[in-house]
Amino acid sequence: MENCKFGLNDHKPFLKDENTNHHNHEHNHEHSHDHRGTDKKVLKWALGITLITMFLEFFYGFLSNSLALISDAIHMFTHSFALIVSLLAIVIASKKAPISKTFGFYRTEVIAAFVNGITIMLSIIWIVYEAIERFFNPQIIDIKTAMIVAIVGLIINIITGFILMQGDKNNINLKSSFVHMLSDALSSVAIILGYVVIYFTSWYFIDMILAVIVSIVIGKWAIDILRNSINTLMESSPLDINEVKEFIEKHKEVLELHDVHIWEITQDMYNMTAHVKINKESLENYEQLLHEINHELKEKYKIVHTTFQFEWE
Repeated sequence: MENCKFGLNDHKPFLKDENTNHHNHEHNHEHSHDHRGTDKKVLKWALGITLITMFLEFFYGFLSNSLALISDAIHMFTHSFALIVSLLAIVIASKKAPISKTFGFYRTEVIAAFVNGITIMLSIIWIVYEAIERFFNPQIIDIKTAMIVAIVGLIINIITGFILMQGDKNNINLKSSFVHMLSDALSSVAIILGYVVIYFTSWYFIDMILAVIVSIVIGKWAIDILRNSINTLMESSPLDINEVKEFIEKHKEVLELHDVHIWEITQDMYNMTAHVKINKESLENYEQLLHEINHELKEKYKIVHTTFQFEWE
């Protein structure tokens, strides 16, 4: 077995000793992150509306001594926090990184999604706790005030949710903020339905049942966000490695692919390294083969950065 190095500026491969490892680097940093400008705008609008609503609820809550309004204002604060985390992540990811950060700050968006996923899970725990607490210690509810708060909260969350939908729906960072809004909207719907039932039947336990149902639905979304963000941070392969191997091995010049590693830096930015065994007769055409493989990987799998070591017998 022999190894060869294919450099970016080389016109022909050159041989090295068998025990010396050399690599071919194919770089393509023209990543598609134009969505960040739009994502910033939608996050700013959503954050602005949420903050205004939060301050108004705090003001009128203290003015009218309404615990319901103050509680919802605190809830709005958690959503503001989620939006701020997402917005800061996009701003940081857009900045030019020092040379030591070889892949830039792209993963700040993934970290933000992870943080927001954790806060969603904490919200679920709080909802379930409150539901259980009220089941064992039923409380008289001011239906009129609570209904107004729930309706206002629902309207605000529908507006902010609609705004967030104008951004990149595949961005895990933006998606985590959207799930925050959607979870609160679902909570508001459940609260409204619960209060209607309680008003006509006095079945206070319905509040707990709806809270648990909402928690299960939200939990599914939160787990999905956490799983995806953890997989990216742990550099798990976002693609089926066997499928990619078979795809490359379809080239008649390629005999075998091994030591394959595929990982994700951030959305639409997949990296790959591998050893590629080729026919010795194909050495003269290695540049064409390399170009074809990289083009196909980018088009089919969004793998935009590859490092291949070519080998032959």
